[in-house]
Amino acid sequence: MGKRKLVLFVAAIAALGACNGTGSGSAAGSAPTAPAPSVTTGRPKSPGRAAISVPATTPEFSFDDSVPPPRLVNTGTDYAAILRSLEAYGNWIGAHRPDPALALHTVARGTRLLDAYVHDIRILKENDKREIERLTGPTSYTILSATPDAFSARVVENISVHQIIDRSGHVVSERRYAGATTYLDVCVLANGRWYLAAADVQSAGDASE
Repeated sequence: MGKRKLVLFVAAIAALGACNGTGSGSAAGSAPTAPAPSVTTGRPKSPGRAAISVPATTPEFSFDDSVPPPRLVNTGTDYAAILRSLEAYGNWIGAHRPDPALALHTVARGTRLLDAYVHDIRILKENDKREIERLTGPTSYTILSATPDAFSARVVENISVHQIIDRSGHVVSERRYAGATTYLDVCVLANGRWYLAAADVQSAGDASE
């Protein structure tokens, strides 16, 4: 779901789902209205290729459950860090462990976003595929509003490609992007933890397959 936000697979999964007579949708939500100071931050750049003297980096995808999930940051008020963590966990699900039940760790129950996300993860699992997202630069997070139990943010990602990978490592479908993609994300607090409730595309970079 990089996505998905949190790395949410919508564009790349569409091609895979079409082969099975299924598709994917996006979820909408209303942003909270209480104003808060705007804060912008960026995602650290991914580590480079491992040199001989450097420990191996985490593989982009795996099929053997060997890659543990990233630590979830889903409490507190560092909203940019929370969003970055939720997205990283979603990306890990698509690339390493497409188990629909894991979506409940990051997406709010009872939302259309959860339905769409679970649908896409299930397609990956049933077809024994993985989904990866590559970025050309850091992601920016601008907090638009915040209340004690909800916040909204504008997220700008520089996505270069979404790819669907089979067990042999072959790319079975991909979608490439030119330009930034902007999302409006809404998170809600439930039982003391933050979850994504909506992730709507505001503007998208040009895509090609």
